Amino acid sequence: MAGPDSGPAIPVWLAEDDLGCIICQELLAWPATLPCGHSFCRKCLMGLWSSGRRWSCPTCREGAAQPLELRKNTMLQDLADKYSRAVEAHKSIAEVGRELAELVEQLVDIVRSLQRQRHIPESGADNQVSILAEDPRAQQPYPCDANEEGVGRGAISPTFDLGSLSCSLEVSEDHRTVTVSHYPQPYPWSHERFASCQALCSQALSSGRQYWEVDTQHCSHWAVGVASQGMRRDQILGRTRDSWCVEWKGTSQLSVWHMAKETVLCSDRPNVVGIWLDLEEGKLAFYSMANQEKLLYECPISASFPLHPAFWLYGLNPGNSLSIREINI
Repeated sequence: MAGPDSGPAIPVWLAEDDLGCIICQELLAWPATLPCGHSFCRKCLMGLWSSGRRWSCPTCREGAAQPLELRKNTMLQDLADKYSRAVEAHKSIAEVGRELAELVEQLVDIVRSLQRQRHIPESGADNQVSILAEDPRAQQPYPCDANEEGVGRGAISPTFDLGSLSCSLEVSEDHRTVTVSHYPQPYPWSHERFASCQALCSQALSSGRQYWEVDTQHCSHWAVGVASQGMRRDQILGRTRDSWCVEWKGTSQLSVWHMAKETVLCSDRPNVVGIWLDLEEGKLAFYSMANQEKLLYECPISASFPLHPAFWLYGLNPGNSLSIREINI
């Protein structure tokens, strides 16, 4: 047992999302637990209910016939306060850890680059190196040039898996658009179904190179990426070991998430996101594709299991939608 002088510690199993409010996307403040068991900030709940959605749970939409008396969950408040203090105390250590992780990723990229160069034939090597140096795509790998032969093999148009679809989402007839519904959908119960507004695609990607695009302009808050079929259905995309995503919070912030670690990218919102999954090289890249092609983020990815295109939508705005675009080759 830790002594009285021990500093605050964050349990390895505890992430901010475990103590977060899905309405404001922040740490719980004056948490109130509803009869269904879900907890939210009292202020967030009151604001939501005053806008017309009276006395229903934002997560499962279980409702009540009369106003509910909201009481503070003192245990959750205590946990949130302790977590906040522990994060503050460990902030400097976390920053050092992030810098080390970035250096390791850079080192891995350098080693892979050197390994690829070893396979370049000796004859004409100088010419090839000079071409790579002049081509800007060599410095910012761009996977979907319509003139490149690789696109025909890599471009896919995945479709949503109805078995994983949250009951808060509805899908289009072609299975390429998901929309936050105004009312819970009567889908049959399944342990494969997500509890929150998330969905996977049916296609399992286990080898080769694949590229797809997602239209995000009709969704205020969203996340797109990849996840395993075994991702826990009560978890959020990017907060697990087997999921990666880029996320727009609707507050002028674009971030990448993996293992509950957030990397803030920029404040520019991409209306179309391109996802490039290279399982041969072990890379995952996100691109902004709407106006001018731009690499948003690239990271190494190592998975011993198939990955599926994965999506999250902010469930409190009915009508929010994400669409998988058909790529003309």
